[in-house]
Amino acid sequence: MLADFFNYKSPYRVENYTELEMYKLSTLEYILPILFVFVSAVLLIYFRNYFRNNEKRDKNVRLYAGVVFVVIYLSHYVFRFALYGFDTIVLPFQLCSISMFLAIILIITKSRTIHSFVLYTGVLGGLISLFIPVYLNDSSYYRYYQYVLAHSLLILTPIYFMAVHDYIPSKKETIYGFLILQTIATFMVIFNYFMGTDFMFVFINADKIEKFPVIENFGGIPLYLLWVEIVGITIYTIAYNLIRVVIKINKKYKIL
Repeated sequence: MLADFFNYKSPYRVENYTELEMYKLSTLEYILPILFVFVSAVLLIYFRNYFRNNEKRDKNVRLYAGVVFVVIYLSHYVFRFALYGFDTIVLPFQLCSISMFLAIILIITKSRTIHSFVLYTGVLGGLISLFIPVYLNDSSYYRYYQYVLAHSLLILTPIYFMAVHDYIPSKKETIYGFLILQTIATFMVIFNYFMGTDFMFVFINADKIEKFPVIENFGGIPLYLLWVEIVGITIYTIAYNLIRVVIKINKKYKIL
């Protein structure tokens, strides 16, 4: 039934997950999204000149991708709002949600600074989300397709701009992207403190230790935030240098 297909119950709304009918993804349902992203990324890079040398094609692909992205992105919150009404959980304050919003802005504005942010947070966050999915629905539900397509577009958008528009992040742009992340994280610490939420897993509320006991292994609250900063800087540094290495290898051996 159509109503079952659009069942959008959230696992975070129940005390016991057994209250929801849980589904285990088949091997095909798990692998196909990852394979789709990988093949799409390779094709975007290989056929980059097809879009690069034709402004109309570039505008069209950004237009269509942008429209699909907006619909997929908004549908998640529309369904959640229709089911649960408005509260803090409905807010798009997780890092992937913020990255998706900025990826849509990137498609429209072609901002290099926004691209730097989306490249580092979106690609990594999107890949983690596909490799370790956090939804309960299999392919018989809309949520499966919404989740897969939204995170696929999040990954492919900055890759498209790298391949077609030569948006290779400089050291300065990488720093700007990291500063955007710091600004957002600072806001979320304040928001989480006053609202009792845990968006982006950055908070100074002592009671959160009961929900995330693993934080004790990293010095507890708020000391664990220092480790979060160290991890963030390390990821940006590794990613920046890895991109440079891959570009040099490709230029030398003409792999793509």
